[in-house]
Amino acid sequence: MLRSWIIRNSSLLPLCTTVRVNHQDVCTMEKMLLVPAWKLRNVSLQHRRFSHEIQKDLSYMKNGGHIPLIDDTVGKLLSKAAERWPDEEYVVSINQDMRLTFKDVIRRADRLAAGLLKLGMKRNDCLGIWGPNDVEWLITFMCAARAGFILATINPTYQLDEVIYCIQKINMKAVISAHNFKMQNYPLMLLEARRMCPSLEHIIIYSQDHVTGTRRFKDVEEIASRSEVERVAAEQDLISCHDGNNIQFTSGTTGRPKATLLSHRSLVNNSKQSAWRTELITEHRICLNVPFFHAFGVIKGLMSTLHTGSKLVLPSRSFNPVKSFEAIIREKCNVVYGTPTMWINLLDVQQRLQPPPITLFSGIIAGSPASPELVRMIKQRFHFDKMKTLYGLTETTAVTFQSLPNEHSELSETTVGHIGNHIEVMVVDENGKLVPLGTPGELWVRGYSIMKGYFGDEESTKKTITEDGWLKTGDQFVLLPNGYGKIVGRLKDMIIRGGENIFPKEIEDMLMTHPLILEVQVIGAYDKVYGEEVCACVRLRDGATLAEEELREYCKGRMAPFKIPRYVAIVDEYPTTASGKVQKHILKKKMEEAGVIPSN
Repeated sequence: MLRSWIIRNSSLLPLCTTVRVNHQDVCTMEKMLLVPAWKLRNVSLQHRRFSHEIQKDLSYMKNGGHIPLIDDTVGKLLSKAAERWPDEEYVVSINQDMRLTFKDVIRRADRLAAGLLKLGMKRNDCLGIWGPNDVEWLITFMCAARAGFILATINPTYQLDEVIYCIQKINMKAVISAHNFKMQNYPLMLLEARRMCPSLEHIIIYSQDHVTGTRRFKDVEEIASRSEVERVAAEQDLISCHDGNNIQFTSGTTGRPKATLLSHRSLVNNSKQSAWRTELITEHRICLNVPFFHAFGVIKGLMSTLHTGSKLVLPSRSFNPVKSFEAIIREKCNVVYGTPTMWINLLDVQQRLQPPPITLFSGIIAGSPASPELVRMIKQRFHFDKMKTLYGLTETTAVTFQSLPNEHSELSETTVGHIGNHIEVMVVDENGKLVPLGTPGELWVRGYSIMKGYFGDEESTKKTITEDGWLKTGDQFVLLPNGYGKIVGRLKDMIIRGGENIFPKEIEDMLMTHPLILEVQVIGAYDKVYGEEVCACVRLRDGATLAEEELREYCKGRMAPFKIPRYVAIVDEYPTTASGKVQKHILKKKMEEAGVIPSN
């Protein structure tokens, strides 16, 4: 049978020919025909009707795209940006009172790269960066790309044992870090880690003071000669776009973090495709609230600006909603990035402090599912329409689904965006069989953006990526006939009550419509009769009070009785990762320890 769908804002019409329906057959038998946009008017009405019928079929799609993939490295992309916008500001760090142009960044990156090479680092060696959102983080990222190192990004909140694990996992040869962050004494921990990690040869600290046993960042920048620095730029062609460039450690919510290895090509192209959908231009000033070490911060922050010449503004070393408002006002930011929790905190601060009115060009919300009510509230309070939702994983580089330009507001409020260009997706049941469009199942992804694998962990890689290249996301997902998607939740978060499947996000979205609720997280609670019951952990607006029975009464008539929370807890905050994701497994443990819900 013939499948087709028109991709909005695209100059190409992908047509896929298949003759069988299970996912393995779809993989091997599809053919891609590229039809120029001017020929779309010649597509017959019969063909269009058939296309509409196919949209009701199975949850499989492959998107072409009018923006071609490129075979550049991150280092070459930086040099092109520096040539195109040499004197435009690339990054502004409010906390450090520093402003660097694209020309400044490539100059310092090459100097640092040459210094590390002089210390004995070699291409494909693993270099770690451990710290918050400082300009040195950005310079280190670009230095690694220019020298051909594999840069491992370490969560700035990690403690000693976690850092030792990361260093040992990938045999890091050097670590660059801040001197301190919050209560963290990085040099002290790294010196202790070196005793346990024979691979760790160099500890480099960005600080004015010298710490015995370590090197200063600025000293390493200055040890190479001019010819050695120039050699870095001259040898960019020796680095392949298919080489590993970045290791990002997964959140480790169900065990030890895995080391996700991403290539230059996946980073360059994922950020390029995503930047186009965000509609970024040189005049945009981006308030980056998310951390650098996470996929969101790397792709939407560090990398997207290289394609567009936009300015990246760092309000503080880690997220602080008050400082974010100050940065938005001071630097006239017109684009803001954040997770749902960050946006909720920004809305809360705006309501309490009543700063001058702010009008944005666009905003990005990602990192975890957002309710339609939250998206509508953000657009209303910040006076803009171009709210961009997106979905992706570290293992898919970052962005797999994202809002399209000029889409209807309902789509950005109720979906995680449209399937990305040059991406193939399907939704399957527990047996790996395709489910009908519009039906929940596990999302599988295939394409240029898939990770190279988990570094040093072939077993986990094989469990995650099938032999024919499909990456299993572990997310419950709904694929719609128009190419948009809806996230239902993590498979492991689904609540099964008396045989009924309950998806927490459905309940969270409904409860977010209550005028007194600021944020809500739904978890499962053990029950000896039904197996599990629903528990709603609710954050209220300032000064609000809400009784459990009032909340349950609000639910009646709005959801099925078996979905109404048996347990309700009013909380002040949620346990989160450094990237802003709520850790539901820890939240559940806290509720059990507090006696709010029973433990098994």
